[in-house]
Amino acid sequence: MKRLWLAVALAVGTTAARADDMATMISKYRQAHGLSSVKTDPQLTAIAERQAKAMAAAGVMDHGVAGSFSSRISGAQSGMAAENIAAGTKTWAETFRAWQSSRGHNANLLMSRADSVGVAVARNEQTAYKTYWAMVIADKAPKPKGGKPGIDHGIRGRAGVVWGSDDAVTTVKNVVCKIFC
Repeated sequence: MKRLWLAVALAVGTTAARADDMATMISKYRQAHGLSSVKTDPQLTAIAERQAKAMAAAGVMDHGVAGSFSSRISGAQSGMAAENIAAGTKTWAETFRAWQSSRGHNANLLMSRADSVGVAVARNEQTAYKTYWAMVIADKAPKPKGGKPGIDHGIRGRAGVVWGSDDAVTTVKNVVCKIFC
């Protein structure tokens, strides 16, 4: 019985350490681009985990498989938020490199005001992809008094990329750049 509890404790500790390692990798990448680091957020991690598990259960890579992103992020009390997903990559490093190589996914990694992240992986050996990844990155910093209350869910663009802003000009610029740049 003690061995079972030790195995469970190690698995939970490893999962938490892995999420922190992923956040550290994202932070180093952001810092290399002159941006702030991000910290692991339990709410965002839960949202990413729900998405990864839903994709694994369905055997598809789809932003909407666990419900719309705006409905899944609504309780997280965030400003700007975005989601990256991947399937079929075997390691976090491989997934991270793929996101860096994709214009839309890379833009999410480098969201200027992001300060929090959640990353999850789920596996289903019975599917074609086997491994499913989800990352949710957001601005969860407290808003100054007099700021806009509530959550800005952003605009859904090509390839399921979601971005938003309290600043309408920035949002429009991001939409135009995502489509035409």
